[in-house]
Amino acid sequence: MTRTYNWGILAPGNIASKFVAELQEIKSAKVLAVGSRDLARAKEFADARQIERCYGSYEELAADPDLDIIYIGSPHPFHVAHTKLCLQHKKAVLCEKAFGMNVREVKDMIETAQREKVFLMEAFMTPHQPSYREARKILDSGLLGGIKHLHGWFGFNKSPYDMNGRLFNPALGGGALLDIGLYPLFDALWFLGQPRKVEAFADLTPQKIDQSVSVSMQFDGGKTASLFASFMSSVGVGTDIFCEKGALRLRRSSALHQTMEILLQGEDIRTFEWNEATCGLKLEAIEAMKCMTENRLESIVMSHQNSLQLAENLDLIRKKSGISYHL
Repeated sequence: MTRTYNWGILAPGNIASKFVAELQEIKSAKVLAVGSRDLARAKEFADARQIERCYGSYEELAADPDLDIIYIGSPHPFHVAHTKLCLQHKKAVLCEKAFGMNVREVKDMIETAQREKVFLMEAFMTPHQPSYREARKILDSGLLGGIKHLHGWFGFNKSPYDMNGRLFNPALGGGALLDIGLYPLFDALWFLGQPRKVEAFADLTPQKIDQSVSVSMQFDGGKTASLFASFMSSVGVGTDIFCEKGALRLRRSSALHQTMEILLQGEDIRTFEWNEATCGLKLEAIEAMKCMTENRLESIVMSHQNSLQLAENLDLIRKKSGISYHL
């Protein structure tokens, strides 16, 4: 008989709303409680989603004895404190990206999980998706030959912006790099490994917030990557991987709608599509519960090492481009 895991939601914001909508489709998951610094906000979130329990503090949520795992959707700078709070209450944690503000915080979170012997995973959707698993399989097969270059991007333009809002607030880790730039960066690391050389450039606001950032990377074997993220360019999200015999294109209009194209010299384009039945944020939750059932403290799909590598390279890009989070 499949076990049902009781979930708590810490910080009922926009991303938590999307996550809960998918989580409530999973039979082995029950969203039991939500916690906010504002009890009225927690109650409003709970009532709209038929969630039984609501708390006016994160401490009360973490202390609920019936919860198995807590999803953390608070802004980046609070992840380390909120994660450690839950882990110290022996609650497994699925924490939104960016995992921490820097590699020091990420190490602190992982060391706490290991010390408390509790499961911890960064809620990073990419490696769980069928499009990425299929892309890895095709590239490993040699069908397209060796990878020569990767070009990844994530951009949108919702101006005019509230310059005091989260995206541009230095106290909340605002900026394109941590909000969306880590997606193309993850792709480069996942498909190409650790870079030998990194150069980065940022378009900074007067408050020194990166509204756009571009990155150039060199890898062993002559492989290269170019990455771009921006709040000022409505280009969507995608990754092109250029190989010896053709190319592979990854696209998504949302977490629930993804496509992949294979361009092989002399052949028609092959197109693959995935929808809400097989992809999305829920795959993070499914992986977390699978790990807990198997008594594992970390995921193989999105490992602690994956999170550390991502944080290390984010720190390097920040240093190279002059981005500062005022920490």
